[in-house]
Amino acid sequence: MPPRRLPLPLLALLVLGLILALAAPASAEVRTETFRHGPIEVGGYEVKQKDVDLSVPEPNVDGFVTNMEVDVVDEAGRPVPINRLMLHHIVFLNGGRTFGERHDGTCGSFLGLDSRTNFPAIAERFYAAGEERAKLALPPGYGYRIHQGEQWLMTWMLMNHRKQTDRAYIQYKVTYDTSPDLRPAVPYWLDVRNCLADPIFDVPGGGRPGSRYETSTTWTAPQSGRIVAAGGHVHGGAYGLRTTMPDCGDRELFDVDPAWGMPSHPFYNVKPVLHEPGPIATSWQTSSEGWRVTKGERVRLTASYDNSRPHTRAMGIQMLFLAPDEGVTERCAPPPADAREDQTAEPHRTVPPRFRVPIIGLDARGRAVEIQRAPGRTRRLGSRSTIRVKDFRFGVGNAVVRAGTTLRWRFEDPELHNVTLADGPRGFSSAHLSDGRTYRKRLTVPGTYKLFCGLHPVSMTQTVRVRR
Repeated sequence: MPPRRLPLPLLALLVLGLILALAAPASAEVRTETFRHGPIEVGGYEVKQKDVDLSVPEPNVDGFVTNMEVDVVDEAGRPVPINRLMLHHIVFLNGGRTFGERHDGTCGSFLGLDSRTNFPAIAERFYAAGEERAKLALPPGYGYRIHQGEQWLMTWMLMNHRKQTDRAYIQYKVTYDTSPDLRPAVPYWLDVRNCLADPIFDVPGGGRPGSRYETSTTWTAPQSGRIVAAGGHVHGGAYGLRTTMPDCGDRELFDVDPAWGMPSHPFYNVKPVLHEPGPIATSWQTSSEGWRVTKGERVRLTASYDNSRPHTRAMGIQMLFLAPDEGVTERCAPPPADAREDQTAEPHRTVPPRFRVPIIGLDARGRAVEIQRAPGRTRRLGSRSTIRVKDFRFGVGNAVVRAGTTLRWRFEDPELHNVTLADGPRGFSSAHLSDGRTYRKRLTVPGTYKLFCGLHPVSMTQTVRVRR
């Protein structure tokens, strides 16, 4: 018996249905993907950084990022401990699908690490972390919008704590949701020294115990909406970040609190010491209802640091995620009822620990060790002396000057260097300089200033003793 044939109209409908099913978009999903960038080789005791890294893999989907985290791993995907490599900082940017499609929310341009080159802010900063490994986590119903074909970028700094060259990868996990129902949250980068590739400031110290040094910046909301998430980044010596509304009686929006590890934590025991260690975590604020702000309202970010001792190359950074909402019209709106603050569950301290940063040199076997003075003899310098910085060394390793002396460092190498206080009576540091540019500092407080180059902390050290 011959097989029964389907009527042509019914067959056509089945074929059409199959075609439509194949052409239909995939159903919405929540997915976590792991990406890896590298390998990155970091020389012995090297501080390696990348101003702009373009070869960055990213999710090639239309959807929303809801969570993100980053780490440094070996080839097998195992976390690399801090006594090998430290991730000083990393910033992720979104360059969009075409030139100029994305742009930074708070900066029109950036001053590069060389302290003289300006870059147009044609990429959007949306996630950052430091040694505390901050995580991005948006509340349910919100996400950072991404598209197929976008180009992600990174800027990062790694520090090698060992003599031998190390090799590792930057690995990051991205959770995204392809549902079109999520509300977009727009990232805004607040920074007390914004629009700099190296947004640092110095805490001079010398205050009484418990005294604080504070520095602030003010941001004006470019649109009405709800701040649904906020986190921050600080360095050693920080009490925290405070966000307020100056037009509303300086009413507090939220605090970002650092968590300082216990004395036995690896952060405070790694050798050699290449910089003052920071917190093991910072708090993360979220609310589905959101902190409501209207277009034109001002938000003030204040970084608060201990001022009883110096802290150099400090930072005060906060990332806000604002969900646009034209329905927000009430100025000085009350805080949300569902606000929450997430902090690490690890044992920690809430007050920054006292930590002395030494200067480091190399012993006869090429190992990094703490030293009390730089190599070379001590020279007495006049009240207006110039110190040449050339061939990866300070021309005067150890100097004696009178109080009130103005020293000038002339950076003659094509390679970037700086002069930074490690330990001493008052904190200061220069920008990254090269090609004959100079930095001046008047030293008025007596004592011994132990100095180093923050980019080459083991090979470039100096002491300056200031006498009355």
